Amino acid sequence: MYICKSRNHVWSNKEDARKCCNGYQRVVVFGNEIPDGTTNIQVDEKTGLRYARIWQKDAEKISPKML
Repeated sequence: MYICKSRNHVWSNKEDARKCCNGYQRVVVFGNEIPDGTTNIQVDEKTGLRYARIWQKDAEKISPKML
């Protein structure tokens, strides 16, 4: 287990812990907005909608499609 910079969150992945509370935020992206190479893609059972949680720099603008 890995602890983030603020020591408020615990992660099983070292890279996630490095980004948490360190200039990144987690966002949910859907369908065609999911970047190539994303490995944690989920599919909603009822709708079939594909989505994934990814890290994004706090300074990057969120696409209206991502909201």
